[in-house]
Amino acid sequence: MTSTTRRSFLALAAAAVAGAGVAGCSMIGGDDASKASGPSRVSAPLDEARTLVAYFSVPETDDPNNMSEEEEGSTHVVDGKVLGNTQYVAQLIEARTGAEVFRIETAEELPLDHGQLEDLALEMQEADERPKLKALIPNLEDYDTVFIGYPIWWYDLPMPMYTFLEGHDFSGKNIVLFSTHGGNGLSGTVETVTEKLPDSTVVSNAFSIFREDMDSAEGKVGDWLDSLT
Repeated sequence: MTSTTRRSFLALAAAAVAGAGVAGCSMIGGDDASKASGPSRVSAPLDEARTLVAYFSVPETDDPNNMSEEEEGSTHVVDGKVLGNTQYVAQLIEARTGAEVFRIETAEELPLDHGQLEDLALEMQEADERPKLKALIPNLEDYDTVFIGYPIWWYDLPMPMYTFLEGHDFSGKNIVLFSTHGGNGLSGTVETVTEKLPDSTVVSNAFSIFREDMDSAEGKVGDWLDSLT
């Protein structure tokens, strides 16, 4: 499929499900199950001192008042503070496991306007771009297990996640994935990460939650974490 054809198709999909491209892709072709061949559990009990939660999240506003539909779809408000959906899941994992947290951020600030962010995300994907990150994990050797979280953008990992995966040596690490989406499930990202990190153990039992279900995220994340060990 050419870029022009792909753009036309995705534009139609986005029109059919308004605002879905960045907040979690469209409802079309959704698949919430992983088909990866890795183990479904981590190989040993989680050691909080040896566990890291790394996540990429772009909440489209920091104002909890008078949000647009797109802003509500990308955020979850806790005690008056606006969190990105993936950021919120990362905090739930942190609270449950005691792990350290690392936020993945691009060196160049991304637009918060939904339309601009959606267009930029598609442009980066079509160009197979690797956006520069603000920082890499400085002490990756200190961790045995790394939880990696991301939203689904245009049926795939956001392109900054490719920069992140390619910029670190995850050899020998247990990798556990979690994702938030707007109806497109995991979109094959567990398989993608497994292929990108052949020298790591990528757990096939990834967590995925629909943006409309964020109010139930705490219980869902707890049940998932229980299933990992």
